Amino acid sequence: MMLASGGWAADQAAPALAGKPVAPGALSLKLAAPGEPTAPKFSDVQLARVSGWMRELAPACPPAAVASAAQHFLEELQWRQPDSLDRLLTDSVSARDYSSMLLRHLAVQLTAAPQAALREELARQRVQVLLAHGNSASAATPQATAGLIEKLKGTSQVYYRRLLEGRIEDGDLNLLLADARQVGRSPASLAPARPKEQTAADIMAEFSRHNQKDRALDHLRAYTIDGTLTEFGGKTEELLLFKLRPDRFRLHVLVGDSTRYILSADGTQFWQQIPGGKPPQVVSRESLGPRAYLTEFVNPLFGELENYTFNRIEDGTLDGRKIYRISVLRTDGSHYVACLDAESFQEVDEEYPGGIRVRYSDFREVAGLTVAFREETSDAKGHKDVFVLTRFTANPGLVQEFFETVPGHDLNYFAFERLAANASVAASAPATPEGGQAPTAANNKN
Repeated sequence: MMLASGGWAADQAAPALAGKPVAPGALSLKLAAPGEPTAPKFSDVQLARVSGWMRELAPACPPAAVASAAQHFLEELQWRQPDSLDRLLTDSVSARDYSSMLLRHLAVQLTAAPQAALREELARQRVQVLLAHGNSASAATPQATAGLIEKLKGTSQVYYRRLLEGRIEDGDLNLLLADARQVGRSPASLAPARPKEQTAADIMAEFSRHNQKDRALDHLRAYTIDGTLTEFGGKTEELLLFKLRPDRFRLHVLVGDSTRYILSADGTQFWQQIPGGKPPQVVSRESLGPRAYLTEFVNPLFGELENYTFNRIEDGTLDGRKIYRISVLRTDGSHYVACLDAESFQEVDEEYPGGIRVRYSDFREVAGLTVAFREETSDAKGHKDVFVLTRFTANPGLVQEFFETVPGHDLNYFAFERLAANASVAASAPATPEGGQAPTAANNKN
């Protein structure tokens, strides 16, 4: 996610945070780097070729789904295989070279309940494609494909659902299919056991287990973050960020006792205000750029958020310690690499396009969750910004109205404190005479 970036009009000026991630990545505020791209543009010829391949593979897919899937396919190809993108229009490549990837992107677009049968058909095709690329041609028969899918469905509803939704990579899916082929064989027919290679899903499961006690996230309905951002050059600002499930946020940026500006999302729209200037202004998601990802309540690695694709890529080292590297790809084309310490499973680093790195340290346990209290963001030129978290508050008395546009212009720091105090009183209020309870973040299901 991004708290601020370029692209604001002069009369919306909120320059203090331009491109600066400012929150603990270990919990949820994944801050996209300033170089993180918006959706790239491709030629009509490229889009037409990919769309044609998709229609050949799945003629029943709606045209709108095909058009969107073709765009996202090209974005991923540009990111992962830029050389292949250059050869896309030559006779040296065909739909067969990208069948699984094409089917996966189509599946992501099919979210309506009436499309369930079509999703199942795409999953069947994809499994058959992967089996055909294996060592045994007999394993790719329709009967074998159907059997493996049934085994996968019976052993793991989670992975089966991810297959239907197009949210599982080929590498992980191949491992699951290999395991499914072992189910039901007699012990004598099994090959010697091989060490299990951890998939992206396995590593994410360990991340979740190591970074929360019991099911701490289930009890987290809202939280606030206070901290100080020191930019390259010495300028400092105070940041107050408020999050409420499922997708509300409110960010105050202060210098001294004065609020510089406020950004917020109420679940349906975004708005911003500069105190003493115009009333709150509704702004488009596109104008926010990566800052729109502040609507993500939790770290994508916890697996609670939809519309992500995770893929384990080559491991690395950081300060002499082994790290697991997980690519995180959104359906809108934005991406980053999450780096987890192989022993603690804390997220210690993030890699973004353009040479941007975010280092996390000073991990502490708060409300059963692991939170990074220090974050250092560096760019390719060696410029570094440091955010130090001073307070993390779980389940404060935030009500939904706090994230909606506030009339008037009195939005300085002290006015904010009065709002927060009133919300806290509401959270601790006893049951109402009718037997209800004052609305709080803990019982607001949104």
